[in-house]
Amino acid sequence: MKSETYSLSVIVPVYNEVDLLGNAISAIDAVVKQNFENYEIIIVESGSTDGTGELCDALANAFTRVRVIHEGARNGFGSALKRGYSAATMDWVWFVTADTPFPLDAIVEAKKLFPYYDCILSYRSQDTRKSLFRKIQSVVYNAIVKLLLRLRVKHVNSAFKVFKREVIQSLPLLSNGWFIDAETLYWLTQRRVRYIEIPVPLIDRAGGHSTITLSTPLSLLKELQNFLRQRRTMR
Repeated sequence: MKSETYSLSVIVPVYNEVDLLGNAISAIDAVVKQNFENYEIIIVESGSTDGTGELCDALANAFTRVRVIHEGARNGFGSALKRGYSAATMDWVWFVTADTPFPLDAIVEAKKLFPYYDCILSYRSQDTRKSLFRKIQSVVYNAIVKLLLRLRVKHVNSAFKVFKREVIQSLPLLSNGWFIDAETLYWLTQRRVRYIEIPVPLIDRAGGHSTITLSTPLSLLKELQNFLRQRRTMR
């Protein structure tokens, strides 16, 4: 059943996802179309080298609700998200990566909570990833970030998040990398934004290649260190 009460912007940041992006956009469009009368899908493409840029333009021609922002260079996950957040025009903003790491119908459950909260976050009710390294990395990173930033969320980097547009656009986000998830949660906490965490399973990617590498934890720690230095002047 469609809702005329809320509109939705879907942000899809992509870099070299030519194998996954077409199916992802088709699936996202189908789910959102069934549940929102008014919506847009904004693909932020960051200088891909595998044909993803051309595919994005083809998808924008094929789907009336899809538009594309070409960053022109690979500036980082956080940079792409910020471009998408700034461009969003609907009531609520939801970001989904091309590997669709959670069931897309989680947005249906989240929508039921829109009248009561300013953002809907998630915790991992199930983790089907095969990489033991990624699981250990996530546990360690979550523990460090929650301690240093005094966050009370269950999972800092759980993938499903949806925000009121005016809330996400008001945050002074600086991170251009993967630290943007933690930075976002920090500002939501500091500003006492009403949020709730719902259980959403994490699904391992079905194809393509993750841009997370062995050096990613070091980059995250550097971003965290820089943020801790800057945050006093950002309040």
